[in-house]
Amino acid sequence: MDMFDFEELIAEMLNISDEQREDDAVLEQMFYEKFDIDMEYGFELARKLLEHTPQVTAGLSGTNYHAFISKKAPVMLMKIEAAKAA
Repeated sequence: MDMFDFEELIAEMLNISDEQREDDAVLEQMFYEKFDIDMEYGFELARKLLEHTPQVTAGLSGTNYHAFISKKAPVMLMKIEAAKAA
């Protein structure tokens, strides 16, 4: 899990398109306007919250993850292996 995964999650949450994300400042600016915190703090918060999400089993590998799931596609946007979260 890295900042890119978090950025994907935020982009989906705030309906930020790939075209808008070409401007590096857009994602951070919209995140700050919505939540009044910096991306770094948001990332740390999301990492801690991730441990409290239900477990999801990956279809191909069978590995269990704690994950934030996309509402638009059947993919995990930000995840951590369940065994490592404990």
